[in-house]
Amino acid sequence: MPGAEDPPPAAGRQGVADQPGCVEDGVQLGVDEALGRGESVLDVDSDPEEELRLPRGAGSLFSAVTVHLHGRSRMAISDAMVMAHDESTVISGPDGVVTADGSATVLGSGVVNASGRAHVVAGGSASVTAWGHARLELADAATARVSGEASVLAGEDSRVWAGGLSQVELRQDAMCLVSGLAPDGGVRIVTPDAVAPGQEGQVYRAGGGISTLADPTTWCQMFHVAVDNGVATVFKAVDTFWTTAWAVRQGIFYRPGSLPVAPDWEDADTGGGLHFSPTPFQARQVVRSCTHVVSCGVRIDEMRPLTDEVCKAPRVVRACEKVDE
Repeated sequence: MPGAEDPPPAAGRQGVADQPGCVEDGVQLGVDEALGRGESVLDVDSDPEEELRLPRGAGSLFSAVTVHLHGRSRMAISDAMVMAHDESTVISGPDGVVTADGSATVLGSGVVNASGRAHVVAGGSASVTAWGHARLELADAATARVSGEASVLAGEDSRVWAGGLSQVELRQDAMCLVSGLAPDGGVRIVTPDAVAPGQEGQVYRAGGGISTLADPTTWCQMFHVAVDNGVATVFKAVDTFWTTAWAVRQGIFYRPGSLPVAPDWEDADTGGGLHFSPTPFQARQVVRSCTHVVSCGVRIDEMRPLTDEVCKAPRVVRACEKVDE
């Protein structure tokens, strides 16, 4: 007979039943009870007809809970961290983080890492990384970076960075940058009018246009940078004093309301200028020790793209403004 201090017996599928946090047959109550016990890892194998749900905050970075879905389990999440295996399905909200392998399916948005023969249907502002034989369907402003033999159907205003032996079909206003071709083959681009091998560094559009990120308009469109009357909204991460270690030596500050000008501007791939990123997140990746992020307006006809995620300009023409953090 179990002792008074023995944990309650776990039940579930063969091979998972003896693990802590296991939930039998996907009973929602079992999930809630496991979370209530403070389990850090939940293994779930449920009836596919029952859609389980995790409460907001479950599995977040703060509570460090990870859910493993097995079999044909089905679960809806908002901000959880889920590992989807076998033929399971995750319906993810914009703050969800999902890793899918096997033949798992991910629907919705959030951050998704897909491998094997996983199937991802992503919209909103979803960010997907896929390899292996994963299949992706993108809509809205979803973005994906794919390699291996992944295949992508990109529609609406979605964006794809494609390498390896992947295939990308473009529709509507979707765009694809080819980067990282496989040595024994390459990316195949499919548009409504043609099928063609992708060339390294080229940006393809569903309408048939081809350009590169050296073109400021293409760079802005690829990263969904807002452009109004020829002025692009880009972002700069700064320290407590509204500058950076390099900028302060040049006397450059990005205080809210200011219009900084580069004293050392050169219209070249290297040299001086004010450097920006297309999103607040990317700005923080460039200056990791930053305190603030500001938005700045720069003229698109003065902008010079440098890399996938950095551009420069000689001046700010719409005043710096602190953005929400």
